[in-house]
Amino acid sequence: MRVIAAFTFALPVAALAQPYPIGNRSVTFFDADRNRNIPTDVYYPAQAAGANAEVAEGSFPVLVIGHGFVMGTGAYANLRNHFVPLGYIVALPTTEGGVPPNHGAFGLDIAHVSTALQAAGGEPASPFFGHVAPATALMGHSMGGGSSFLAAAGNTSITTVVNFAAAETNPSAVAACAQVQVPTLMFAGSNDCVTPIVEHQGPMYEALTVPCRAFISITGGGHCYFADYNFNCSLGELTCSPSPSIERAEQHDAVNDFATLWLGHFLKGESGALEAFLDSTAQTTRAVCTTTCELSTGMAVQEGGELPLIWPTVADDRFTVRMPGATFRMDVLDAQGRLVLSIADLQDRAIVDAARLPQGTYLVRVMAGASRAIGRLVVAR
Repeated sequence: MRVIAAFTFALPVAALAQPYPIGNRSVTFFDADRNRNIPTDVYYPAQAAGANAEVAEGSFPVLVIGHGFVMGTGAYANLRNHFVPLGYIVALPTTEGGVPPNHGAFGLDIAHVSTALQAAGGEPASPFFGHVAPATALMGHSMGGGSSFLAAAGNTSITTVVNFAAAETNPSAVAACAQVQVPTLMFAGSNDCVTPIVEHQGPMYEALTVPCRAFISITGGGHCYFADYNFNCSLGELTCSPSPSIERAEQHDAVNDFATLWLGHFLKGESGALEAFLDSTAQTTRAVCTTTCELSTGMAVQEGGELPLIWPTVADDRFTVRMPGATFRMDVLDAQGRLVLSIADLQDRAIVDAARLPQGTYLVRVMAGASRAIGRLVVAR
């Protein structure tokens, strides 16, 4: 069956890496433009599990997750416990937890944390120095999902948006969707009575204009099941119907399966991940899926053709990388997903010195503005 083969092919890099222990830090980022502190719970791949542990070797993409209305960040242990061991930094701003929340401020907080963590990767005094890959997803649940669209509107420094049961906000997340410029994945629950699809996620998805967007409505899924149990969320869900008709663990599994492939493609450039995602959306019985994405979109693998991304694909001490007519940055990642070489401000095509790279298989990621591509390189001597 094609989807099984695609899943097998999709995860060669992740399969080689052992799960990372989870480290955690409480970090307060300061937004000087607003004179505002943004306390944030940060979870990251660590050398050993625990508070303030040293970050693991390598560089890791960033996931910034906005919490739901009167829900603490602890409700999203399901997301951090799944994605951090796979090699992601997960940041959850703790602001706007009171009543009434300021959605606009929360959106700005989410956006600022994403840029602040990227900046921390280049600051020698930061514990994240050298450990932040240049790829970020803005995410969120319910109020945080709507606020993730506020944060993404016109934001070209991010790579993708992924959210769960996104709620309409003030200012309007629906209006903000028209300004989103990056690939977007939306999750919904067919039995969500708190933020029904027809009133919330449906209009948001319709307002999106990006070429690659996907909507996954989990059959029988509920509003609160995108998170771990939370009293405040469950209390709100009890006041309406229909109730979820699947188990919370089933909804988590569906989210993890689809989102892992999406993020693996757009943030890590994992070969075959987008194909597996599209196959799964077409064949799944767990959800009703809509997508406009094609294999040529975003970080799709480029192989062959008159102007290949990489030539030769089997090299010894040097290779040529191309993005015709553009100024671009090139990143080389090893089989464990670690950034081993990065060169910025390359023009059109460049000859890259690979002499210091050990023999093995690498992913070469090329980025020029909103254009991204990835190719496979084998170093053999």
